Amino acid sequence: MENFQLDLRTLKKSLLKEFMNSVPAMIHTHKEHLSRYEEFHSFLNGFVEQYEKILEKFLRGIVHAVFLQEERFQFFLKQAEEKAFRSGIHFLRHQRIPHQALACFSTSIRETVLHEMKSVVDNESLSVQLFMLDRWNTVAHRAITGFLSGFSSQQFKDLKEISIRDPLTNLYNRRYFYDCLEKEINKAQKQKMPITLVMFDINNFKHINDEYGHHTGDELLQQIAELSKRLKLLSGFRFGGDEFVFLLPGLTEEEAYKLVEKMENQLMAWNTSISLAYGAIELLGDACDNIDYYLQMADERMYSNKREVKT
Repeated sequence: MENFQLDLRTLKKSLLKEFMNSVPAMIHTHKEHLSRYEEFHSFLNGFVEQYEKILEKFLRGIVHAVFLQEERFQFFLKQAEEKAFRSGIHFLRHQRIPHQALACFSTSIRETVLHEMKSVVDNESLSVQLFMLDRWNTVAHRAITGFLSGFSSQQFKDLKEISIRDPLTNLYNRRYFYDCLEKEINKAQKQKMPITLVMFDINNFKHINDEYGHHTGDELLQQIAELSKRLKLLSGFRFGGDEFVFLLPGLTEEEAYKLVEKMENQLMAWNTSISLAYGAIELLGDACDNIDYYLQMADERMYSNKREVKT
């Protein structure tokens, strides 16, 4: 083990500076390779300086790491993979790289780095070449795996988020209501607090669309979503058209009605001709199995309220 440590120290003295000096060439070759592909033009034009700094810092860290003892090297690999995972998430969030070009991107960085590394150790013994090739290969594999995993993980989350959201209001959609229901009821029961379902729609919404156009109707629906956010109504669902359902943990029926009245008042401050029809019902222990009954009761109360408004 002492001889192995001595070999690493000797290798570091002879190769560290050369590896460091090769980092700019690694980055330059990598950029040249990417510039051949149209998919990377916007990336290179808009993000390249920041990317160069990130990549240079990472590569210089690798240069030091390849000379570490095995235990410390394994610890570095774990950190490198975690950091690359976070970078993958960041790149997707900011749409830095088109997903269809990921394979090309990862292949480019791997090949350019290994090409420059091989040129540095070209005059070293075969054992040194194999050792360095193994270490650089290992780091490249773990980093690329982490990056792709982070990218894919965030992409999956984004796709799931899109699938459960209403595109116009960004509230949850009707399908996701049934996925949320059991979780919200169980949470309320565990905390021994009531949970109420409230359903409402906009009075004369068809007339608003016909009279002022669908753009105005869409704006109104978005305004309701914005108001619900301000009132911290986190479990809101657009069931379709102008019909909304909210799950209100911690509120009784009476409190739920007061909250919707508050929303209606704020909505009327935005446009005095707007009013809501609403119905609320407190969910009991059987609500998961009989949710259609509770939805029907809320719907009937909503339409009873609507008839009262018309009269």
